[in-house]
Amino acid sequence: MKKIKVVQLILLASVSFTALAQKLPGIQKNSLRAPANIKIDGKSTEWGNHLQAYNRSTQVFYTVANDDKRLYLVVQTDKREIINKIINGGVSFSINQNDKKTIADAITVTYPVYSRNNRAVINFSNLSDALADAVNTIRRDSVMRICNNSLEEKAKYIRTNNLPDVDTLLSIYNVDGIKAKSGFNDKLVYTVELGIDLKLLNIDAANLNRFSYNIRLNAVALDYVPGFEITRDAAGNYAGMSIDSKIANVYLGTARYDTDCWGQYTLVK
Repeated sequence: MKKIKVVQLILLASVSFTALAQKLPGIQKNSLRAPANIKIDGKSTEWGNHLQAYNRSTQVFYTVANDDKRLYLVVQTDKREIINKIINGGVSFSINQNDKKTIADAITVTYPVYSRNNRAVINFSNLSDALADAVNTIRRDSVMRICNNSLEEKAKYIRTNNLPDVDTLLSIYNVDGIKAKSGFNDKLVYTVELGIDLKLLNIDAANLNRFSYNIRLNAVALDYVPGFEITRDAAGNYAGMSIDSKIANVYLGTARYDTDCWGQYTLVK
């Protein structure tokens, strides 16, 4: 009986996640004051595990918020193909102070960022199996820890564009005013959190500044698409490829192109 109840609860959580996506707007409608206890730690608990929008182009839940010091972006998904896309291509958050839908001169922060041979490795077969095993919570916890340990070890860099006097490649431990972290929870939902000091954006909550923002999930090279095995020589040149189409077909459709959405936001006091 206890086993049946566990299965029912997990299935209910999965259905609720899908139902929530259907009810939320595609673009966040209202500005939001960030929680007082906010911490950039790759967890959404301080947000009540409830984000403001579900964008169908990017297939992620998200919230944009601010306090007196920072602008925040929280992105979340339970889709393995989108998790792979974010981990290997990164989320880019662009702010255009001219309220225009162009990223050419917009301030952009991208996370996570890796060098070619030093990136987080997520075993998506294990992740899929753990998600499918509705009873074995110990298994899911083990997969969560393994995934988070890899992210903790490797997902340590942020890229910036159009930020004067700030390096284009930053450690997540930087003192420049940009914070980022990502992680899995015990339901293997993946969350990315970004925090950017308002002074870097030349905007101020007291002035209720309005701007356009863009959230972009960047395309992934075939090297990092599950089901593809790419061989390269010592110089990094393509040398060969093998494909497991059964696996690759799950990930390829979303991996090979950028997806994005635009919204507008007004800072709140």
